[in-house]
Amino acid sequence: MPYITSQNAAITADRNWLISKQYDSRWSPSERARLKDITQRYKLSWNGNTRRVPWNALLERVDIIPGSMVATMAAAESGWGTSKLARSNNNLFGMKCVKGRCNNAPGKVKGYSQFESVKDSVSAYVVNLNTHPAYSSFRKSRAQLRKADQEVTASTMIHKLKGYSTKGQSYNNYLFAMYQDNQRLIAAHM
Repeated sequence: MPYITSQNAAITADRNWLISKQYDSRWSPSERARLKDITQRYKLSWNGNTRRVPWNALLERVDIIPGSMVATMAAAESGWGTSKLARSNNNLFGMKCVKGRCNNAPGKVKGYSQFESVKDSVSAYVVNLNTHPAYSSFRKSRAQLRKADQEVTASTMIHKLKGYSTKGQSYNNYLFAMYQDNQRLIAAHM
């Protein structure tokens, strides 16, 4: 899954830049533009005033998703890439489309998001976890790990994923078992 590795590298670059700018009083026009772009990508409102940047909310959202967690989720949701949804829609995570914005093309699985590539599917999944209100507790847990100077790992974060499945904690337990059983295989493809 080199896609999640490159996605996480870009997120880390943005996060490190934000941390480096957090206490700056002077901002160039290009820095303001970059901050505006980041706040828009992470679905936060910001009025352009550098003294009123929503730092806590921003740093809670601009953070990585452990690559092995993404790989485990993709394998679980797509039957290791063999499901019709994965093959026809490039949708590895079972992400449904928003009503009114579904492209129900022939040969595609209706009611689910369609992606041009697997890379786009991974990107949409990461954006979803980092911005959707349903995963707020996931992001708060990750922020608490950061605050305690602890590593953000798949084994920790899988259990923090509330609201992803209607199966609740039993789904998280399934994911964790799948992750543990396949750590070597997943690591070999990262």
